[in-house]
Amino acid sequence: MTTGTRWARRVLPEGYARCLANPDFRRLQPGFLVSFLGDGMSFVGVAWLAVELAAPADRSTVVGLAVAAYSLPAAIGSLTLGRWLSGRNARSLILLNSVLRAAVFALIPALYWLDLLDVTTYIALLAASSVLHAWGIAGRQTFVAETLPADDRLAGHALVGSQEQLSFIIGPPLAGLVTAALGPAAVLAGDAISYVYLAAVSARVRGEGKVARRPAVPLRRSGQTLARHPELMGLLALTFVFYLLYGPIEVAVPVFVAERMGGDPTALGWIWGTFGVGAVVGALVAGTLRRLPLWPTALAIVAGWGLAILPFAHFGTLAAGVVGFGLGGLIYAPYGPVTITLLQKKAPLEELVSLSAFRSAILVIATPLGAALGGPLVGALGPAGTIKLSGLTTVGLAVLGAVLILLVRLRRQRGGPRPVADRLREHADRT
Repeated sequence: MTTGTRWARRVLPEGYARCLANPDFRRLQPGFLVSFLGDGMSFVGVAWLAVELAAPADRSTVVGLAVAAYSLPAAIGSLTLGRWLSGRNARSLILLNSVLRAAVFALIPALYWLDLLDVTTYIALLAASSVLHAWGIAGRQTFVAETLPADDRLAGHALVGSQEQLSFIIGPPLAGLVTAALGPAAVLAGDAISYVYLAAVSARVRGEGKVARRPAVPLRRSGQTLARHPELMGLLALTFVFYLLYGPIEVAVPVFVAERMGGDPTALGWIWGTFGVGAVVGALVAGTLRRLPLWPTALAIVAGWGLAILPFAHFGTLAAGVVGFGLGGLIYAPYGPVTITLLQKKAPLEELVSLSAFRSAILVIATPLGAALGGPLVGALGPAGTIKLSGLTTVGLAVLGAVLILLVRLRRQRGGPRPVADRLREHADRT
C-alpha cells in the first residue's frame, strides 16, 4: 500500500478511499481535474473570442453559433461514429477525444495570433472539436464501471462529478484574469494544454481499467436495449425533460438580476457562485452514500431542485437567490452520479460505451434547447414567471415519474400482464 493510499484511507470517507486505492482510477483523477478546469475556462473564452471576431451588429448571432458549435455536434458524432468507436474501451475513447480537443484548441489561438482566423473558420473548428465529445464523456463514465466494483461506482462518479462542478467555480474567474492579461485566445490555448495533460495521463493507464476491445455495437442495438429495459428508457426521458426545464433558468436569472436587482453583475456572480459551491458539496456527499435507493433519489432531486428555485422568483432578493441556488446546487449535483450509476446497474456491460454515448448525444441537446425556449418564455412571462414555471413544472415532472413507477410496481405485484418489452427480453435470453 502506497503512502498516498494510506493517507486516503485515514482522511477520506470509506467509499472514496476504496476508489482511490485503485491505481488506474487514482492515476486519472488529476487528468480529469485539469481538463475540467480547461473546459471551465473555455466556458468564458469561447464566447469572448466570438465577441472579438464578430462585427458589432452580428455579435449576438456569432456568440450563439459559437456556443452551439462548441457542444451540439457531439450529438452528431455520437449517432454517426458508433461503427468505429462503440467497440473501444474507455481509455482509448478518453484518449481520442483529448487528442482531438487539444489539436483544435491549439490551432484556434495559433490562427488568431497570426491574424488568419475569421468567424466562419472559428465556428467550423469549434464544431470539429466537439465531434468526439459525447464519446469522451462515455469513456469517462465507462472507465468508472470498468475500473471499480459495482458497490463503489456511485462514489467514483461522484468524485469525478465534484471535480467537474469545482471547475465551474474556478474556471470562469480564472478565464477572466487570463483574458484581461493575454486575450481570449490564450484561454483556449490553456484548454489545449489541459487536454494534452489528460491524454498523457490516460496513455499511462494500462492495468485494471483496461478492457479488451469489444465488438462494435450498432445504434440500432442500443435502441433495442432501451426498448428491452423500460427503466433505462424512462430514466433517459426523465433526464432529458429535467435538463430541458433547467435550460430557461440560464436565460431568466441574468434578466431577472438586470431588471429586478439593479443590474448588478456582482449579484449574478454570487448567485451562480453559491450554486457552484453547493454543487461541489452535493456531489461529494452523494458519493458517501452507498445504499441510496437510486430511483427515489433521482425523483427527489428533480422535485427538490424545482422547489429550491421558487423563493428567488417570489421574493426577488439577493438573499433568496443565494440561499435558493446554494441549496439548489446541493440538491442538483448528485443527479448525474446517481442516474449514471443506475444506467450502469441495469445496462449490459458490453453496451455501456454505446449506451453512454447515446445518452450523452440526447442530453447534450436538452439544456441548449431549453435555453433557446427560455428567450420567448422570458419575453412572454417575464423572468420571475419563467423561473416559477420552470420550478413548478419540474416538481410536476417528479410527481408524474413517481406515480408512473408506483403504477408499474403495483401492476407487477398483482401479477398483471407483463409488458411486451419483458416478453421480448425473455425470448432473447432463451435464444
